[in-house]
Amino acid sequence: MPQTASTPKDQLVEFVRLRERIDDLSRALLDSATPVFGSVSLPTPNVDAAPELAFIRTASWLYSHYKEVGRVSVKFLMERPAVQSLPEIRAHERLVHALRTWSQHTISPAPGNHDRAILKTCSDWFEEACAVLLPSSDEDWRQALNVLLGESCAFISQLTKQVEDIRADDARPQICQQWEDRISRDWPAHRFHEIVSTVASDMGRSTIDPVALFRRSENEIRRVLRITNESDLEFAARQCIERVLLTEVSKLLPITGRDIIDVLGVEPGQKVGELLQEARRLYEERQCTPEELLDRLLPLVGSA
Repeated sequence: MPQTASTPKDQLVEFVRLRERIDDLSRALLDSATPVFGSVSLPTPNVDAAPELAFIRTASWLYSHYKEVGRVSVKFLMERPAVQSLPEIRAHERLVHALRTWSQHTISPAPGNHDRAILKTCSDWFEEACAVLLPSSDEDWRQALNVLLGESCAFISQLTKQVEDIRADDARPQICQQWEDRISRDWPAHRFHEIVSTVASDMGRSTIDPVALFRRSENEIRRVLRITNESDLEFAARQCIERVLLTEVSKLLPITGRDIIDVLGVEPGQKVGELLQEARRLYEERQCTPEELLDRLLPLVGSA
């Protein structure tokens, strides 16, 4: 790996140079001329700003590269056998994800939970990078920033090497086809939203929020699209979304027991549960608004 510079500003310049290099290589290698990263909407961080702010913005900026604009190609290149033997490269990608979560979201660490694992990943790295569990001084943050950018340059250098190795590989056409196939299956979210909206309408479930449903089931829907052998990807996506609608949404009622108590005047108790069961049957029979469902339940209040 190349020697990295000694200041955050020089390291940032080196990262940008390496990013442009790998993008140029992938554009030349792939028939689709797709860059590994391309354009990142977040502004380039000002590493000369207050060190804590510079660190947080840099972590988010790197996350945008690895997990957003570069998510397909970065994952593909990290699956190359040579990278699988480099734990520090895989650890850096996981670290950036953890740092972004730790710095941008409220976490509630408790023994054994996911937030605890995020905090431990970050604190272990801080201890190694700047000899503190969590930075507090400008010196701590500046040192952490410098180490993070140095690791990011090593990370992108290794990805660049994988692209260069693919170019020289006897199986280059097959590897590039696999790479292109991954890219072609990575649809933007709005395309899935359109399919969800169409499927929901076709199934008589026009009250479904397509954006909310996709967010809830995005990992499963994208996974199916990645692994399916179906040549018609839109057909495969529709099949998966139909299954999600049938198995997930059918469990959700637009009303709760509190609505039955407050609107229909039913006393808390067994009758509320019985009416909820009947509400599910009515709702699965025909989707409707909360108000309509309560109206359909009203004649049953006395007999439930």
